[in-house]
Amino acid sequence: MLYAPHSEADVPAITHDLLDDVREFIAAGEWFKLVAVVSALHPSDICELAMFLDPGERREMLQRLPADAQGEVLEFAETEQLRALIEAIGPLDLPAALDEVDDRTAAEIIEILEPDEREQTLEALDRGAEVGELLDYPEESVGRLMSQSYVALEQDMTTQQAIEYLRTWKPPSDHAYYLYVTDPDHVLIGVISIRDLLVAPSGTPVHEITIRDVHAVPAEMDREEAARVLQRYNLLALPVTDTNGALVGVAEADELIDVLRDEATEDMYRMVGLDEDESPHNSILDTIRLRLPWLIVNLFTAFIGGFVVLAFGSTLKQAVVLAAFLPIVANQSGVTGTQTATVTVRTLALSGSLGTLRGTLYRELVVGFVNGVAVGLVLAVVALVIAQNFVLAGVLFVSMSLASSLATLSGELTPLALQKFGADPALASSIFVTMITDAVSFLLLLGLGAMVVNRL
Repeated sequence: MLYAPHSEADVPAITHDLLDDVREFIAAGEWFKLVAVVSALHPSDICELAMFLDPGERREMLQRLPADAQGEVLEFAETEQLRALIEAIGPLDLPAALDEVDDRTAAEIIEILEPDEREQTLEALDRGAEVGELLDYPEESVGRLMSQSYVALEQDMTTQQAIEYLRTWKPPSDHAYYLYVTDPDHVLIGVISIRDLLVAPSGTPVHEITIRDVHAVPAEMDREEAARVLQRYNLLALPVTDTNGALVGVAEADELIDVLRDEATEDMYRMVGLDEDESPHNSILDTIRLRLPWLIVNLFTAFIGGFVVLAFGSTLKQAVVLAAFLPIVANQSGVTGTQTATVTVRTLALSGSLGTLRGTLYRELVVGFVNGVAVGLVLAVVALVIAQNFVLAGVLFVSMSLASSLATLSGELTPLALQKFGADPALASSIFVTMITDAVSFLLLLGLGAMVVNRL
């Protein structure tokens, strides 16, 4: 049975029948049928199929594919899939596969390898020197993910000469978003559009139609910051320059958008104590190893709230009704704190500075206080209906209002404190915020209850 490339109507692309057939072909050694079936799939679907297979099956499948197909699979692979695919292709076939991908993808893959494998692979590559140049840039810099294939026109060219140059070079369509203009030392002067190039008189010097207000970024700039520049100015690509202003590459939108997506995923994971290496493809043991340390941290932070409750044991014995409202106040303040922490982390990720965060901090404090008063009023009314005790209703109103306000404050200060000490602001913020809000909520409710325990 042969399989055509899937369309949107063929979701999911990896069916049980396909998976069973591939496994049967591998078991029977029917390599021609295997290659015919797998080659008909889109490279991203081959990646997904490979992750469903056992390591041995994955190796047999990928090593039977030609080098260009292996390269396409690596280009379309998600970050968490790459290591498994690299191991399946094997060190002997990997250089040939990497010769089929662009320098940026090759550098990203070689970076995953162990140091000795990295050197061997670079030496075996036809473009080892070019790929090695990308690896010389800092690990998280935009220089690591820029493309060295771009269109650069000399400023002294005429428009007719520029058009002839493009016809001769025939750049791929995805490399011709912008035409960059440089001086004789390759220093970036500006950018022109293909439309302006085509409509200008044939003898017009290129520098006369060049837009000089160009948003270039240095190669050493952090890739997240570069992604924000691209997002802010709604660009399709960013020119990348060296310390002398010379054009060394272009960072394309799809790569930088992936950076923002990965950062958002990392922040989401880390806020709840998950490692950024967490993946649906991890083994059970790897998943346990990544999650267990943070669960133990969370266990010990939860003891703090427990000690607060234990300290007010006598109060609870005299007013058992308070125990019914402890989880309510703690849960509400916990949600408030986590909401604020999420907004704070997001604002820090976008702005990166406290100066632009002040307006957000003030707004969150006001919102937290108003919401706390509103929820406190509702809780007080419910308590009044259930227990018919105005003192209990007052205790719940005051404790809920104060707990919500303090939860908002903890949701703001926890990410800022983590950033101050050089840690990622998203680093398990929700765990620390929950610890603080639980302890404060218990302390407020039980402390106020202890003051009027005889009237509850």
